[in-house]
Amino acid sequence: MRKISFVLVILFIIGCTSNKKEEKSNIKPESTTAIDTAMVDHTSDQIISNEEKIEVKDSVIVTNKVKESETDIKVSKGREIAKEAKAGDKKEKKEITKGNIERVRPHHTIWNSLTKKHVSSSGKVNYNGFKSNIKSIEIYLSHLEVTPPKKDWTKNEKLAYWFNLYNAATIHLIASNYPVKSIKDINNGKPWDKKFIKSGNKTYSLNQIENSIVRPNFNEPRLHVAFNCAAISCPKLMKGAFLPSKLNSQLNMLSKSWITDSSKNKISENSIEISKIFEWYKVDFKKGIIPFINNFSTTKITPNAEIKYLDYNWDLND
Repeated sequence: MRKISFVLVILFIIGCTSNKKEEKSNIKPESTTAIDTAMVDHTSDQIISNEEKIEVKDSVIVTNKVKESETDIKVSKGREIAKEAKAGDKKEKKEITKGNIERVRPHHTIWNSLTKKHVSSSGKVNYNGFKSNIKSIEIYLSHLEVTPPKKDWTKNEKLAYWFNLYNAATIHLIASNYPVKSIKDINNGKPWDKKFIKSGNKTYSLNQIENSIVRPNFNEPRLHVAFNCAAISCPKLMKGAFLPSKLNSQLNMLSKSWITDSSKNKISENSIEISKIFEWYKVDFKKGIIPFINNFSTTKITPNAEIKYLDYNWDLND
């Protein structure tokens, strides 16, 4: 009897459990249908939103990868640049140590300013004015002393340097002794032999600059209008400094002014009375005196024209 009762209890429990499972089974399809309908009817935006989030998430991932990639490139390039810059700095420092002075070029600003102030358009020189500014001339000469020409300079840079140095030294020599009637009144009549012009570690005379440096080393007959001897018969002192970038036009301008000045050169087609400079330095005019003059004269001279030389006036050009 007890056994029968126990069996009945077990059967009852099994039956209840089965009913619960069936209930759950019956409820699940209805609940699932309700949820699916709700998602279709009410959460389409949420579905899109979820897709967007995925896309955004993917984009973020991609973007992060790109950013990481770009960063790596920049860092790598930065390291290369840093190495190059460091190497460049070492090289530059080494070059400067080896001799930065080789790259230094003189500035002619002081001389440019002084000549524009104390030289007239006709070539008259105010030596009193230069004397009042003699300290400025000395500063300029000191500047040229420490910036002597180097092998890597251009022809025009070298010529501009020597022309300006020669003229500034000449003016300084006269201003230091002014008033004088003529440059020949200085140094016992031999002002051009006085060694007082410093360039680098050497000291030169005016004669050495003109006849030992420039004339033998530069094929330039126009140099005779550049060097100023401070005399009335000399080509006029330029109002301004010689500049490498303008040197050719400056020499042409001075040459034309000198050749066409009837007080210094008298020119006609078949005869000419010209400066003694042409006689003294005939060897410098390799293509001939007449061809040189014809380059700048408004009157063309015949090849066989008669040539005479004018007396040279050594009075000061003041």
